[in-house]
Amino acid sequence: MILVTEVEQWLFMDQLTADQAAVPTILVEKDQSGARSFTPMRTLFQLKKWTAAKAFIPLLSCDEAAYKAYEVFHVDALPPYALLQGGRVVLKANQKDTVYEEALAMSGKTTDEDVLSFALQYIEEMLDEDIVLASGFDLADVSRVPDDVYVPGDAVMTGQRLFTWANKQMERGG
Repeated sequence: MILVTEVEQWLFMDQLTADQAAVPTILVEKDQSGARSFTPMRTLFQLKKWTAAKAFIPLLSCDEAAYKAYEVFHVDALPPYALLQGGRVVLKANQKDTVYEEALAMSGKTTDEDVLSFALQYIEEMLDEDIVLASGFDLADVSRVPDDVYVPGDAVMTGQRLFTWANKQMERGG
């Protein structure tokens, strides 16, 4: 099982929220303006575990330049793939996947949903593993994390629920 997660909504929080959190947090995104995103330490440990197992892929809305500000995906938890711009760009080991870029261009997919579905199918084929999506996107042909795992506006609780659910799924064999 490969867990593809919309990290900006599900796992990361802004500095004010992190400062008010009842659990320890760590900086995961820093750009020229300073600290931007944080995640709970427990979530970071899970990200490290899951990326080391090549079983976690971040889904982000940003472009490649902005992705470089996510220190967590360059230092602590290097994912096998990353989906940027909602799946319009695929990075393999943090390098642009030009094979994907050409395949997407030839596919004629243009809507956000179609592009993301195409990207997920591509990665599923590349890794020969089933994808489970943790996202606000509701794609008919993609397995999803149960809706009750996501707690709007609460990255601490959502991260705990997500990885508890995912770890149980892995114990059951995917």
